[in-house]
Amino acid sequence: MQNKTPSIDVIVVLYNHARFVEFMMEGLVRIAYPREAMTVHIVDNASTDGSIDAVKAFIAAHEHRLPKTLIYEPGKNLGFSGGNNLIMRGSKADYVYLCNPDAAFEADTLAEAVAVAESHSNAASVQSMLVLAQDTSKINSIGNNIHFAGFGYCHGNGDPIASAPNDVRQTSYASGAGALYRVSALHRVGIFDEELFAYHEDLDLGWRFLIGGFDNVLAPKSILYHHFEFSRSISKWYLMERNRGIVLFALYRIPTLILLLPGILAIEIATWLFALKGGWVREKAKADAWFFRASSWRYIAKKRREVAGTRGKGQGSEVREGRRDGEILKRFVPVIAHQEIENGFINNVANPLMRVYFFIAKAIVSLLRV
Repeated sequence: MQNKTPSIDVIVVLYNHARFVEFMMEGLVRIAYPREAMTVHIVDNASTDGSIDAVKAFIAAHEHRLPKTLIYEPGKNLGFSGGNNLIMRGSKADYVYLCNPDAAFEADTLAEAVAVAESHSNAASVQSMLVLAQDTSKINSIGNNIHFAGFGYCHGNGDPIASAPNDVRQTSYASGAGALYRVSALHRVGIFDEELFAYHEDLDLGWRFLIGGFDNVLAPKSILYHHFEFSRSISKWYLMERNRGIVLFALYRIPTLILLLPGILAIEIATWLFALKGGWVREKAKADAWFFRASSWRYIAKKRREVAGTRGKGQGSEVREGRRDGEILKRFVPVIAHQEIENGFINNVANPLMRVYFFIAKAIVSLLRV
């Protein structure tokens, strides 16, 4: 008897991405995964640039070349979190695959990701290797890193493609730009936190997978081309900084947070200086002010309870032991690298100091078995 092909819901969330629609849709055409086992879901977050009209026009002209494709127009901007949750919440498939609207598939992208997931039963997320669409000789991400102060960034961004790993490897978390999620794992730890709206939602989910005892891995033979650009928009810094704080306060256990606090505070001072230099002090102040509201701490307390409930969750043989912070920190990093914000001070002063500090703090957390 032949094994059933795992089913997949592919999700693309649009928000004013008209210039990438043809690039993305041609990628959908190339997918060689069995069409009867997949459905594409395109969610438009109230775009104003004609994104969804461009999608509909492409479907009308190429429907015979496309997998089954459904369109959703909620009528408002649900954010990256809400747009993807619209599909993930009710998915009956074995897997969901999140694809950025500025990204495109190769023929075997899905098949290679699923093959890794099927052979690594503890993997809740499988990230494709993201290749820069603007220069396919360079990497965008070979798995995303979590810095102990809550920053998330693409590992390997800008490195030559020849340096990419050939084997499946552990990673801190999967970039939501191109990630396969096991639906049964989502049932255990939950889907995206919609309070985060955009930025850090994939980091938050990947960290929760680790807490729940799952793994996040890279599938290096699953290739996704991504038009990655570091956004220069000032407005993004509010959500990035607010969400970084939320994740830190909600996901670390209290003893770990106390031990890491000196390093986090030092980085907080550096972030304020970076905000002054970059002209986004107002956004930084607004992000920090969010934590001076009682409602914010009620939300964080609720999130902490929910996360605590995922440790050891399950029944009978399905009970899964959660991870201590000491184990999770082994998958985090103390340095900022492969990013446009790198400079001499970060590379030559901050990163070496943070390496030493994190090595000591991590050892203490492990000894205390937090």
